[in-house]
Amino acid sequence: MKKERILSIAVVICVLFAVRGADQADMDAFQLKRRIEDTAAKSVPEDDVRVEEAGLTDAGTESVQSVEQSEVLDGYAAFLREYAAEQKESVGEQTSVFTLIFLDGDEVPELVVMNGDAHLCDAFVYRFEEGGTVPVGSYGQYGTLFYREREGIILDSYDSFGDGYDYVYQIEGNQVTLLQSFSKRAETSETEGEWLGSVYMVDGKEVSWEQYQKVQNEWYEEDYKEITYDRCRTLSETRIREELQEELENVISTQKEALKENLLLATGAHEDNILLFDYDDYDGDGRYEAFMIVGNIFEGEDGNVYYNEETLCFAGADGCTLGLNTHGGYRAMDGKMDFGSRKYLFFDMDYVFTANISEVWTVRDGKPVEEGRLLQHGEVSYRGGDEFEIWVDAYDNYCLKDGLGKGDDMWTGHTWKPYFYHYNDSRDQLEAYAGELISREKFSELSETTIIAEIEAKGYTVGEIIYWENGIVTINYHYVSFWGEDDSEVEYIYDNVIWDNNAKDFWREDGRKASSWESAGVGGSYGL
Repeated sequence: MKKERILSIAVVICVLFAVRGADQADMDAFQLKRRIEDTAAKSVPEDDVRVEEAGLTDAGTESVQSVEQSEVLDGYAAFLREYAAEQKESVGEQTSVFTLIFLDGDEVPELVVMNGDAHLCDAFVYRFEEGGTVPVGSYGQYGTLFYREREGIILDSYDSFGDGYDYVYQIEGNQVTLLQSFSKRAETSETEGEWLGSVYMVDGKEVSWEQYQKVQNEWYEEDYKEITYDRCRTLSETRIREELQEELENVISTQKEALKENLLLATGAHEDNILLFDYDDYDGDGRYEAFMIVGNIFEGEDGNVYYNEETLCFAGADGCTLGLNTHGGYRAMDGKMDFGSRKYLFFDMDYVFTANISEVWTVRDGKPVEEGRLLQHGEVSYRGGDEFEIWVDAYDNYCLKDGLGKGDDMWTGHTWKPYFYHYNDSRDQLEAYAGELISREKFSELSETTIIAEIEAKGYTVGEIIYWENGIVTINYHYVSFWGEDDSEVEYIYDNVIWDNNAKDFWREDGRKASSWESAGVGGSYGL
C-alpha cells in the first residue's frame, strides 16, 4: 500500500514543537488522546464518550442494533445538517465532505466526514445506533482513511519530518481496541541536534529494525480500502438526505461491480458470456459475495434455449473460486431461496436426461458450499417463505408382478413426487419435514372428510398414510389389473392423494387444480 505524503511546512512545524520533545510513550498517548478528543469535541457532549485510554476501549456500550437503513440515513442526515451549519460559521476551513462505508460486519453503514486534505486533516468516523449518530474516532491524515471493509480494521498513520507512527484499530460497535502500534523516529543529540540514528518501537517497546519491519509488513501487506477527501461528496445544507441515499447505492454498486470484474478477470471471460450473476450476503455475516456462471447461450432447432461450456464460479473476500459445477452443464439456473439471514442459489443440472437434479449453493465461512448433496436428489421448487419442496423422480407408477415368484417384478411409469423441506433458523440448515404413519381413522378425524371411504368405494386399496410435520398428509393407494388370455398377468397401479391438513383442502388446490382426490396425486407411492 502506497500513501501520498504531502508536506505542509507551517502545520508540521507546529506539530514538531508539540511532539519532538516527547518520548515514544508520550507520543503514543498524545496521538490516541488527540484522535478521541477531537472527535468528541466536534460531535457529542463529553459525557457521551467513555474511553479508557489504556486499551482505547469504550466501556459499557452495546453492539450495533438492528435498524432499517432508511432510519440510519435519516439519522445521518439530521447529524450532517447540524454539522454543516456549524462548519458554515468557521472561517478559512476547506469545505467539509462525507461518504459512507461498510466498516464492520453488519448492514448498517458508517459515516465518514472530512474537513480538508492538509497534513492534520484526519477522517472522523461515526456510526448509527438507536438514539442518533455517535463517534467512533478520528483517523489518518491528509484527508485519507485506510480500512479493511467489513472487518472493522483501521490503519491509522501519522508522519512528522520523516518520523512515522502507525496504529491498527479494531472497531466493533462503539468499542475501539488498539491491536498494535509501531513507529520509527529519529534520535538526535539534545545540544547540537545531531542525528544519532533511528529508534524503532512496537507496542511501546524498543525493537530492532528487522522486528519493526516484520510488523510493518504484516499490516501493510493487507488489502485496505482507501477513502480520500477528493473522492467524497461535498457537504451542503441542501439535499443531504437524497445524497446519502445516492451514496449508499453507489457504495453497494461499487462492491458488486468489483466482484464481477474479479470474476471476469479470473475466468478470462467477457461480460457478454455472463449467463448469471448474483450478488448477496448469503450467510448474513455482513460480507457480500457473488456467484457467476459464464458460458454460451443459443437457441436450438426446436426453439428452446440451451447453454454450453458453462462454468460456475464464486468471488468473496478471500478471492475467486472457479469450476464449481463438477456435474457439468445446466438446464435452468435462475432459482434463489431467501430465508433472511441465509440465502441459497439452486441450479438444475443437465446430466440426467429424464429428471431435473438441483444443486443448492450457499456460503459458509466465506467459502462456497454445495448443500444439495445433503438432501434428496431432485428438483427444488420454492415459492417464498421458509418452506420448499424437492421433486424426486422414480419409476413406481406400475408394477408387473413376476408370476414365477422370483421377485423379478417390472417397475415402470415415471413419476415425480414432492417431498417437503424447510429452513431451520436455529440450526442454520435445510431440513426435511419428518413423517409418521397414521391410521385411516386418525386421518378421517384430522381432515374431517370421508376421502378414505370414497377411495375404497371405487375399489382401490388404501396403503400407508403419512402425516408430515408441516401438516401435509400423503395417502397411498393402488388397484390391481389382470390381463392376458387367462388373466395370469397381474399389474399393480399405484397412486396417491396429497392433502393439506392446515388448509383442510387438497394440497395447493388452486395451483394444481386438484378438485377431487382423484386429481390430487402425482402417481407412485410415498415412503418415509
